[in-house]
Amino acid sequence: MNALQPSRSKSRRKRRSNVGPAILGILLIVGVLGVIYLIYSTATGDSAGQQAETGEGTVEVVKGDTLSSVADKLDEAGVISSATLFKLEARLSGQSTEIKPGEYTFGAEDDTDAIMKKLTSGKDVPTFAVTIPEGLTVQQTAETVAQSSDVSADDFEKAAKKTDYGYAFLEDPAIKTTEGFLFPKRYDFERGTTAPQIVNRLLEQYLLETEGLDIQGAKDRLNLTEYELVTVASLIERESANPEERPIIASVIYNRIRQGMPLQIDATIQYARGAPKEELSLDDLEVDSPYNTYKNPGLPPGPIASPSRESLQAAIEPQETDYVYYVLKANGQEHYFTNNYDDFLQAKAEAGR
Repeated sequence: MNALQPSRSKSRRKRRSNVGPAILGILLIVGVLGVIYLIYSTATGDSAGQQAETGEGTVEVVKGDTLSSVADKLDEAGVISSATLFKLEARLSGQSTEIKPGEYTFGAEDDTDAIMKKLTSGKDVPTFAVTIPEGLTVQQTAETVAQSSDVSADDFEKAAKKTDYGYAFLEDPAIKTTEGFLFPKRYDFERGTTAPQIVNRLLEQYLLETEGLDIQGAKDRLNLTEYELVTVASLIERESANPEERPIIASVIYNRIRQGMPLQIDATIQYARGAPKEELSLDDLEVDSPYNTYKNPGLPPGPIASPSRESLQAAIEPQETDYVYYVLKANGQEHYFTNNYDDFLQAKAEAGR
């Protein structure tokens, strides 16, 4: 290299005369990379900083590993969806790429920035995952959280029975707990996360999931509060045998309410009992509870479970039918719907119920 160095005076002139083009060249390269990145992310459906949201994985970084080799390891471990896009995002972000050796565990929600912060700081924050299935009560959710974390079921229940989390949807005076609003989903948390913080994250997810739903329109059309819509959605969640019939179940609920008929929903009896039972008896139907929809008209006083977004959508946009009866068929995979009581009794007998 020294043999190719020009003299000092020529070097000065060369730097002065070429600094503009050099900077322009760098900017052009960055611009081209940016365009390539935008085209790639648009074509693959990835958005800036989000392509890494793929899955959990553990990667060991050894001395001598480069950004490129680590990206390949992340790709192979299923942490990211594209090593090429990850490297481009990391470089365009302008953050340090001085990766430090160590063993790192990544969660499904770690994006490129989060991954790079771990790799360059040399600190791997321990995490744990919690999957909340659809249709769980607060108590069942507490038990699920306790099984996957250091948070006890009692602590979680105490936190879930409070409503002072600052969300407008919890300001209805009728709401006494967060029942129905603990959104079902898979979550990743850092070790040490407290029960109130977990509850808050689930409530935040409810807010995010419902932003695109026409809740206000449904409130006006159906003359219901958001809390009542969530209550209807929880009934749909527990009663539907498959996703396709959720809007039909919704129509039956609204039709029965309009006609002044008791809902007679078995899932509300199960909730009132406080413990699941495979077959309800006639005595169970007499349980003294405001959640007994065999004895009390209209909706129960609140949700009986946390509904999915699909059940919320069905409560907001029910299918238009004249059905007021349904019975689960013998195959257990679908319901028979009708507006005729005799047909209902026949279908019930055929199903052996």
